[in-house]
Amino acid sequence: MVGKKPLSRAVVIAGFAAIAILVGIMISLQVSNAQNGVFKQKWDNIAFDAIALTQQYQAEEGKWKAGQYDNATMAGIVDKYMPRYQSLIDRANSLETPDRYIEARGLLVKALQTEKDSNEHFKAYLTTGDRAEYEKTLDLFSLSLKYSAEADAAIKEAG
Repeated sequence: MVGKKPLSRAVVIAGFAAIAILVGIMISLQVSNAQNGVFKQKWDNIAFDAIALTQQYQAEEGKWKAGQYDNATMAGIVDKYMPRYQSLIDRANSLETPDRYIEARGLLVKALQTEKDSNEHFKAYLTTGDRAEYEKTLDLFSLSLKYSAEADAAIKEAG
């Protein structure tokens, strides 16, 4: 009987240790899920803000195409939008990103930066009339849409 007390005590201690480990794992998973949820919410907010910004910008460009704005006015409008694009890029870059979402965040940043670059080339076209700048604008905007679609796919794939 004397030998069984230390053994049963060891079993009880091992049981408590196993329970503590399981509780620790469960808490870690909950924290990880919470971090993932916070990231995805912030990522979605940036994506929605980017869509809204693009729509607003495109509406302004539509007025230029319709002849409501001359080139100088449109170039000024492009300048006004640049800080707004940069703000979205900065927000995306500053996200605390769980490892599983790093690719999605990177693609979101690339989409935003490429759209901003497209607009900068558009301004160069407006001020110089250089048709190559306009072609670059179109190419970069298409690339931005590609990155945006890839970002959406990456975030869905990551869960």
